[in-house]
Amino acid sequence: MPGRLSFDRVAAIYDETRGLAPRAMARVLAVLVDQLQGKRVLEVGVGTGRYAVPLQKSGVRVVGVDISRKMVEFGLAKGLRDVVFADAARLPFVSGAFDVATTNHVLHLIPDWRDALREIARVTRELYFTVIERSDRVDTIKREYDALVKTAGHDWSHPGFREKDLPGVLKPDFIMPVGPFRETLLAETIVEELDRRTYSSQWDVPEDIHRGAIEPLRAKWKGKEFPLAYTLEVTFWRSGRLLEIAKAQRS
Repeated sequence: MPGRLSFDRVAAIYDETRGLAPRAMARVLAVLVDQLQGKRVLEVGVGTGRYAVPLQKSGVRVVGVDISRKMVEFGLAKGLRDVVFADAARLPFVSGAFDVATTNHVLHLIPDWRDALREIARVTRELYFTVIERSDRVDTIKREYDALVKTAGHDWSHPGFREKDLPGVLKPDFIMPVGPFRETLLAETIVEELDRRTYSSQWDVPEDIHRGAIEPLRAKWKGKEFPLAYTLEVTFWRSGRLLEIAKAQRS
């Protein structure tokens, strides 16, 4: 089984390559602050504190868990506090220690993600949520890169399970849509991010295959823009139902 993926190697560039547009982030945070006031919140995979820092500054009590010390160092520099270094599948908290828990773009990095969900259910009394992006596009420059790499003979998949696929396994208790949003991105900026291997799926791609994918993408997208339309869904389940998700996806 593949090991856990630590983001130490991309900690310095994580925020600039993963962040939501300011308007979209502000709208999501407004929803979360309203929902989480007075709650004790656990964020598994807190990283640089993209969500935890602004929530903490808004008065929400958030405790973060992560395995990447470098990611957390960047979070601490932004004001992140209350972080524990621990394994998501072995949380060092008593049962029912939190009211609400969240993971965001984390479960796909954890081979024993079912155990992580069981642990989150154990330590959480009320709700689990994740923020899911639903795009109007089925094609992205990242998907083009992945297809080129696969055609060249390198096939790889994440060891865990993506949060955005959870609703297909178990119907959420409620969803709070935020958006829609429209952005126009410089395609060359996206290709540059790919060239820097900012995504974990790229880390083991052999250099010759990587170069063979980047070069045609540079040529295709030079000087072009990439339009994007999407809605964000703050998706909630009662925490005890995470056990149903873990059971439904048992190998």
